[in-house]
Parts: sequence; C-alpha cells; structure tokens
Amino acid sequence: MGFGQSVKTCFGKYADFKGRALRSEFWWFYLFLQLVFLPFWVIFMVLYVAAFATSIDAYGNFEPTWANFAPMIIVYAVMSLVNLVLLIPFLAASARRLHDMGQSGHWLWLNVAGLGVVPLIMCIMDTQPFNNQWGPDPKAHERVAMGGYNAGYHPSFPPPPPA
Repeated sequence: MGFGQSVKTCFGKYADFKGRALRSEFWWFYLFLQLVFLPFWVIFMVLYVAAFATSIDAYGNFEPTWANFAPMIIVYAVMSLVNLVLLIPFLAASARRLHDMGQSGHWLWLNVAGLGVVPLIMCIMDTQPFNNQWGPDPKAHERVAMGGYNAGYHPSFPPPPPA
C-alpha cells in the first residue's frame, strides 16, 4: 500500500477500531501526520523566538506584551484543533495495526500514562499469520503466492463472521 492509498484508507476508516491494518498502511499514515504537523511546529518556533526577541527592551529587560505572543498563541490553537481532528483516525489506525499483530487495542492506553512509545514500537512487528479474532489475514494472498503455508484458518481461532 502506498502513501496516498494509506491516507485515503485511514480517513475512510476514520473511527473504525475493528479489523486489521498492515504495517505500510499505519506507517504511511504516521508519516502523513508528521508532515502535516511539521509546518505548524516550524512556524510556532519561529514565532516563539520572535516573541521573546521583541519582548526585550533596549536595557535588556524582559517586557512581554500580548501583541508579541498573540501570533504564537493563534498558531498553537490552530495546531491543537488539527491535532484533535487527526487524533481519532490515528488511534483507529493504531488499534487496527495492533489487531493485525494479534494484540489488543487496549495497549493504546499506555499513551495516557506517557508510555506511548511502547505501542508505537509494537507497530513495527510483522502481521500475525492466519486469521485472528479481528479478521482475516491481509497478507494471505502474498503468503500463498510466495509458496508459503496455506492461508487457511489457524486452529486456535474460529473463522470470522460472514460480512
């Protein structure tokens, strides 16, 4: 799955926390999010430095004014709104990625504890072979085409319900 298809898929499944997502789908969407926020952070930091630089008078005293910090606050507010809009599809893609590895989406609660790097690192792991409780193996056709094992059902999981 390529960059554009991944972004389209993740926005198409905006709040879908069910199913499975391949590594490429998750990581391309993660790159998209980083590219969205990069200009915000660059503009914010430039305004931050400019606000402090213009708040120092001729005698070296720090005299902040609302006018110096207003542009920085506005950029931060817009960035926060964009972050809130993109949070749900990111969490949904993360949950589907964890499901693809056979893990529960509840690992994402580590984000609340400040340990969000743990599920992020877990998203590097490969797809769990065979079908699992979250759906069919999305790489089954590749495994069969490469002469691998049969892409049938793993005996420890029942087949998924019909769509």
